Amino acid sequence: MNDEPLLPQMRTNELLTELQERLQVLAAAQGRIHTLLEAVIAIGSELDLESALRRVITAATRLADARYGALGVIGEGGTLKRFIPVGMSEEQITAVDHWPYGEGLLGLLVRKPQTLRLKNLASHPASYGFPEGHPPMHSFLGVPIRVREKVFGNLYLTEKAGGGPFEEEDEVIVTALATAAGVAIANARLYEQSRRREAELHVFTGIVAHDLKRPLSVIGGFTEIALQSLADQNVRQQDLDHLQRVLNVTEQMNQLIDDLLTYASARDAALSLVDVDTAHLVRQIVDDHVAGIEEAGAAPQVYIGTLPPVRGNPALLRQLFNNLIGNAIKYTPAGQGARVDVTGEATGDGWVRITIADRGIGIPMGEHEAIFTGFHRAAEAADTYSGTGLGLAICQRVIERHGGTITACDNPGGGARFVFTLPAAPKGPPLHP
Repeated sequence: MNDEPLLPQMRTNELLTELQERLQVLAAAQGRIHTLLEAVIAIGSELDLESALRRVITAATRLADARYGALGVIGEGGTLKRFIPVGMSEEQITAVDHWPYGEGLLGLLVRKPQTLRLKNLASHPASYGFPEGHPPMHSFLGVPIRVREKVFGNLYLTEKAGGGPFEEEDEVIVTALATAAGVAIANARLYEQSRRREAELHVFTGIVAHDLKRPLSVIGGFTEIALQSLADQNVRQQDLDHLQRVLNVTEQMNQLIDDLLTYASARDAALSLVDVDTAHLVRQIVDDHVAGIEEAGAAPQVYIGTLPPVRGNPALLRQLFNNLIGNAIKYTPAGQGARVDVTGEATGDGWVRITIADRGIGIPMGEHEAIFTGFHRAAEAADTYSGTGLGLAICQRVIERHGGTITACDNPGGGARFVFTLPAAPKGPPLHP
């Protein structure tokens, strides 16, 4: 009997078995990578810092198949100011005498950030033992979390499923998670800073409204009463002029406070967007400005062309158009009626381009970008026209909050031209007036 054909068959079976094992390992690796990607996405979408930290350590224990996990946040002096455990029951957590302070093995990882993988915690020279009531733990994997190159804390994983040690693959995948966690933590910190800044802004707004505007209102009110009372009496005109100057300065201070509040809120205020009827909004603003001009000979001529609807915040857009149209009317030579053109067009790529052109005094050479800087006022206009220097800075912030751009240039024939973009409103939904 010839047994030779059996050898190639046996070899083929061995190869098939080996291939099957490799495919299983590959499938398992792909599964872990898929789980890692899901964890990274979930962590990256979390803006609350506390929630982000818990998501990180929970994902780490799942990826490394660890029974217990913890995230230690490093505080000043190299101690653990936060210790977030997972995998322990409420009874186990209550039974622990105290959480680690950053001594022993955990202290070593705080002082010398490194990835550390141990088969048995107790075998390491720096092992300090567990506090009373702490469950026993053996296998260990520690991985540092860095936020912008600075160590934020460490991931601690113990008790690999099955009782064996953590493998190199566990170390690699948890290290990758820690890298993504550093980015997520940085974003969450920025978000918290933004929320704190917004809260401080609200407090500041209240202080300004009460502690500054109220005294100014009192000063302005009594000054007006004094002017009215003295108008028909034998009082020197110079004294009346002094009172009028007080009233003018009070009004200027009120305007400065209003502009400061608008400037701050244009950056930090919550932005709720609706579809806005741009043409209707502009007509309202133009009517308000024209109605305030009493000299018939200097009445402004304003042309309003086609203005496609936009998607934006109504309050901020009103401030935007009010500033630009108001400037176009105000910065006009004395005795000359303002001429203003407001036109717009859809660009076809989801944006609306709007142009506000005037025949006023124009923009000094070299200041077409500087005029958008806060408190900047062109030298030629500062002595003649009142203002705080914040109007155009507010306009730029409003445009940027909506994702658009704004530029200033000379208007052919004299004057200035402002061109800016805003998101186009989708067709169909009702418009905000």
